[in-house]
Amino acid sequence: MNRRDHASNCPACRQGRLFLFRNLTTDDIYAHCEECEWGYLTPAQIETKGGFLTLLEDFDADYAESEAISRSVWANYIVVAVDDQDET
Repeated sequence: MNRRDHASNCPACRQGRLFLFRNLTTDDIYAHCEECEWGYLTPAQIETKGGFLTLLEDFDADYAESEAISRSVWANYIVVAVDDQDET
């Protein structure tokens, strides 16, 4: 079972969930929309609807682990854990 951390719903498309990913090049943690592929480097970018289109970036990423999240700007943001079995 894999744990994935969900930050909120995407303000851009209003359909996707924002999962926290780790940029494998820079180790930055960012929120990534599962639907529209929009990314947010900080919680503030979600609030202001800033961000970037992840498809235009050239880096590999993987789901962020809880320990890395706890050391990032996302540490004090409400994050909900989603297990594979919870997904439909």
